[in-house]
Amino acid sequence: MRILIAEDDALVREMLEAFLTELGHAIRTSENGTELVKLALDERPDLIVTDMHMPEMTGNSMIAMIDMYPPLAGIPVIMITGADRNELADAGIPKDVLIMPKPVDFDRLTAEVNKIAAKL
Repeated sequence: MRILIAEDDALVREMLEAFLTELGHAIRTSENGTELVKLALDERPDLIVTDMHMPEMTGNSMIAMIDMYPPLAGIPVIMITGADRNELADAGIPKDVLIMPKPVDFDRLTAEVNKIAAKL
């Protein structure tokens, strides 16, 4: 599966990249939502894993922008974030975005990625 990751924390980004690569997925990474939108237009990923708080473009703004492009609309998104529930509720994140708290629960991430892969 082709997965794009947007995460501004280099350590978390590298950890996610290594973990998902180890599961057999093709991974591309970016430091922010702006870079991820550009990558998504070129790569047409099967899944996007993103943070909420990033410079240049937040995760929720990035999701909204991706959904504006018909070829990208509907790509599954997993948001891994340290944001609290109230902030997430106010952010207007679509209901179909899976939200996982930081620190990353790698067993749950594996299960969710496998569910998405099974639907492809």
